[in-house]
Amino acid sequence: MRILSISGENIASLAQPFCIDFTTQPLAGSGLFAITGETGAGKSSILDAMCLALYGDAPRLAGGAVADEVPDPSGEAIKAKDSRAILRRGAAQGWAEVRFTARDGKDYIARWQTRRARDKADGRLQNVSRSVARVSDGLILASQTTAVTEQIEALTGFSYDEFRRTVLLAQGDFDAFLRADTNDRAGLLEKVTGTGLYRAVSARIFERTEAARHTHDALTQQRAAHELLSEEARNAMQAELLALNDANRQDGEQARAVKAALERHARHAEATRQLALAVAEETRALSEQGQAAEARASLSRIDSATSLRAPWQSAQEAGRRLQNAADEVGPANETATLAAEQARHLHDLALQAALDLAATEAAFKAFAPIWDRAAELDSRIVSAMSELAAAQAQADTQGETAITERRVLEALQLEETTSDTLRNDANASLVDLTPDATLADDWRQIAQRIADHAEARRAFDKAETEAATHEAEVDRLIRDLADVATRTELDRATEADLVRHGAALATRIAETEAAHPAARGTELAELASAIAGMARAEADHGAARADLADATTVGVAAARDAATSQQDHAAATLALLQAEAQVVALTAPTERAGLAASDAARDLRLRLEPGAPCPVCGSVDHPTHADAALAELAAQLRSDLATARQTAEASRTRQAAILRAQDRAQGMADQAKAIAEKATARLTTTLAQWNGARARALAIRQCPALPDLPGDDPAHLSAVADDIAAAQTAEAATQSELTGLRKDLGDLGARRDVLRAALSGQTETRDRLTTKLSTARNLYALARRAAEVAQEQARRQALALTPLLESLSEPANALDDPDLTARLSRRVARVVDLRNARDLATDRIVTLAPRIATAQSRVDTADAQARRLQDAVAIRHADLEALRDERAPLLDGEPTSQHRTRHNDARKEASTAQDTASKTHATAASTAAAAIARAEAALAEMAGAEQARDVAQAILTEALACTDMAAGDLDALFAQPVAEVEALRRRLRTLDDAVTAARATRASRQLDFDAALAAGLPEEPSEALADALATLEAAITTRAQRTGAIQEEFRRDTATRESLAGLEAKIGTARAELDVWQAVNHAVGSRNGDRFARVAQSITLEVLVDHANHHLSHLNPRYRLRRAADLALQVVDRDMGDEARATRSLSGGERFLVSLALALALSRMGGKGGLVATLFIDEGFGSLDAVSLDLAIDALESLQSQGRQVGVISHVEAMKERIPTRIAVRKQGGGKSVVEINGLV
Repeated sequence: MRILSISGENIASLAQPFCIDFTTQPLAGSGLFAITGETGAGKSSILDAMCLALYGDAPRLAGGAVADEVPDPSGEAIKAKDSRAILRRGAAQGWAEVRFTARDGKDYIARWQTRRARDKADGRLQNVSRSVARVSDGLILASQTTAVTEQIEALTGFSYDEFRRTVLLAQGDFDAFLRADTNDRAGLLEKVTGTGLYRAVSARIFERTEAARHTHDALTQQRAAHELLSEEARNAMQAELLALNDANRQDGEQARAVKAALERHARHAEATRQLALAVAEETRALSEQGQAAEARASLSRIDSATSLRAPWQSAQEAGRRLQNAADEVGPANETATLAAEQARHLHDLALQAALDLAATEAAFKAFAPIWDRAAELDSRIVSAMSELAAAQAQADTQGETAITERRVLEALQLEETTSDTLRNDANASLVDLTPDATLADDWRQIAQRIADHAEARRAFDKAETEAATHEAEVDRLIRDLADVATRTELDRATEADLVRHGAALATRIAETEAAHPAARGTELAELASAIAGMARAEADHGAARADLADATTVGVAAARDAATSQQDHAAATLALLQAEAQVVALTAPTERAGLAASDAARDLRLRLEPGAPCPVCGSVDHPTHADAALAELAAQLRSDLATARQTAEASRTRQAAILRAQDRAQGMADQAKAIAEKATARLTTTLAQWNGARARALAIRQCPALPDLPGDDPAHLSAVADDIAAAQTAEAATQSELTGLRKDLGDLGARRDVLRAALSGQTETRDRLTTKLSTARNLYALARRAAEVAQEQARRQALALTPLLESLSEPANALDDPDLTARLSRRVARVVDLRNARDLATDRIVTLAPRIATAQSRVDTADAQARRLQDAVAIRHADLEALRDERAPLLDGEPTSQHRTRHNDARKEASTAQDTASKTHATAASTAAAAIARAEAALAEMAGAEQARDVAQAILTEALACTDMAAGDLDALFAQPVAEVEALRRRLRTLDDAVTAARATRASRQLDFDAALAAGLPEEPSEALADALATLEAAITTRAQRTGAIQEEFRRDTATRESLAGLEAKIGTARAELDVWQAVNHAVGSRNGDRFARVAQSITLEVLVDHANHHLSHLNPRYRLRRAADLALQVVDRDMGDEARATRSLSGGERFLVSLALALALSRMGGKGGLVATLFIDEGFGSLDAVSLDLAIDALESLQSQGRQVGVISHVEAMKERIPTRIAVRKQGGGKSVVEINGLV
């Protein structure tokens, strides 16, 4: 992994945006660079920004308790470990970004960002947003916090803790490994190198052993819990089953006979019931036939009048014709009268249609920009829907891929299970050779135990000799420790005097701090801030008052203009109404004059005859005028009508202009009202700000008197601000004096530290002697323990081998027999063939293991990709919903084309309506003449109808004379429709058929009854037969239940016998598996996993020490590290004849160099074996002399040859001189700093 750039804004003191690009000069060509700056300038903030961007956390957040809280400018408290606490005070938003090269060789960008609500400095902190994107195509790989962390760990190969130990070596982390005791060092090794896996394996082996033991015990208990039927019980139940079957067969025959008798009873009862129903049906049919006698007589009378239907219908038709003709005369006359009125009405409609067309055209133009915006959003919605569909298709495809990979995994797991079954079968075949198999399983161990028995006896003698030597060394070291204790007591007395002097200085400092508490400066700063807030609120309040006065003046002028426009509009409206009334009054005379002067009217006047009625008006008086006079009159009327119309149009134009002026006045009034409302709101807001700032100021104990309202006394407020500034200056002087006292106290502490260093040296000498004493005692104890262990080893080997030898029928003194090994090896050879078969199955399982692991990895990868694609679908869906929400308010959600078409159709309909009204008005005159002609035709039709009615009535009267009926009778008879007459005829025929059918049915049912009566009835009544049948069926059911119980008992006993046949084999398999796991558990298993973890940690420490010594050979060749007992570390001093020393005996500079070597070694071992290309060291080098500093810098520069780039944060001037490439963090005041990059290009 390589860091390419670090950038950010508002991270702690780094207020301005900064970018540190390691791919450009001068950083690109530098293997070693320094990050310099004053204390508190923000050097470590650069590393915080890097960690925030990558992992959402920072080193400075690691200290403190999880529950600690800190105040936030929003007024709420946040957790001290919350990453948002790094946001600079007074900033509304901040971000950090890192560009890096991952393990796959591609570049990525990780980003962390936070902001406050409404982008206000005192707004509430919002949730942190994080993302990681690929540089090549800009694809965002993850945007959720957890997903980003997982993606970063996958790309870099580091968790956050591993990153801090391999890429970023923060302050205070160097000495942690060196100072740690055995348990803490084990924990650090486990975190850095991942040896916690061995702890998990050890605990898992213990759990698996317990599970195997539980399985074996459960099978044993299962075998003891089964109960089987005896042979006598099975024979007795078999006999009972045969007896039950015979009894059921006999009762079944009796039940069938009883059922037949019951069926004879049922047939007789059914025949009786059917006969009674047939008789009742016959009686009903005869009754209905008699009730229809009156209807039958009416039908006969209708049939006799059939010959009179034709003349009667002719008379009826002639009467209706006369009535219709009379009805048409009145409407025809009314139509002629209404024709002129209709023409005038159509003129009004044509005028209204023109007005409607103008309004429709205006509305159509107003919608044009809205349609354009809606169409644009519709297009974007279609694109978003397409993108959503594509994303969903990808997600579905990836989901199917994940299912396919899972099926492959399941197939491999099934094959593994099959191989495991074959292996267990092979093990079961070895049960018959259990003693020899046991010997073969442990043959190497048994042979070794035989050899170890003799070796243990020899080791016992050697250990006894070494114990005596170490006991003498212990006595000498005890005397040396007593001398060191005497010197330590003298130095501690001197240190006590220094402590008393320091207490006096501390008392003086405390008194001064009590008189001038640090909070006073903060209170003065808060008071100054509140006074400044009052001044700002006072200025804003004055501006708002001025805006309100201006808005009031504009509003009064606009109201005056609106009133004037309203009066002008009333006058224009009256003029328009008068002009339109004149147009209406002249329209009809003009049209009549035009008709009178037309060629058609002139032709009609030429055909008029004196005394004859006019074909148009019906008048016999025909006054005529000269055609020229008529033409002149028509022309004059048309001229007057045109003048009236022009006057009306001018009135409309003036009315529209007045309305526009009125709208402008109303707009100015509305704008003035809005400005006044905003000014009023600003007055309220600024007054609230004034009151809030004044309340904050008054809440401070040192606050003087303040004005009550803005503008009351501006000079006094300025004087108060000046007084507060002076008080702040005096308080700063007092704090400077306190700083001097604290420096004196610090110097006294330095003298005490020198004395304590001497005490520390004595402590280290004591520790060294104590270590040697502990080592000597340990060696003595180890020697004694070795003797005991050797003796115990011989006894344990004998105890371990004796039971086995006894089971193999070996003699008691077999361990002394030299031929024992050869004799036992021949017995082992007998089980080799069976073991080969078992090993083949085991090899197959081993072969399947990596394939299963690969399949599992592919399943996990497919599942992760499917989840990522589902997240992409969710993002696309959210974008689509946002576009739909923006589109919904436009056109009330109606589609653009539909809305535009609807308004265009309305415009076209208005135009069509105007054309139609004009054409209809033009044809109104011809319609009047046609109406008069229709009236005359109606009168002629009525005269013809009267004559036809008289003829038809005479024919009907002549036909009635030959019958006994009158015309009124025919009306009543023929009033009934023909369909009803035919329905009546069919109903009477149906009644006759029903009587015939009922008589036939009664005869058939009588025959059935006679047959049932002839068959006879059983002697027993039906109730007795039913009771007997129920008793038989109950007995059969009871015996069937008992039969089922016996058969279930037989089935259970058979299944139990079959299951027990395989249980013994399962118990043998479980026993063999338990033996294997117990052997493994004895070697490396433990409940808490310590046993195997210690082994792994020991090996890991050896590798770590080797890497550290490689770096230490460049940093300080005098020393090298070596491992002591357990996980302890010692320093070998080459200048002192390779003397081993405790790490606490090192000086400050030596300790730093050794710690640096360990830190570099740890960074090399972290990160899953990957070598990081960028390393940051945040630690002071001030404890090194010039030579050691040069060695350290040379060692760090040598890392460039490994392709690594190292950044060092330091205050040491020599470091700045040796390292030409520097990232300088410079303070600007006000808690802000800027980042500058200096170096040779």
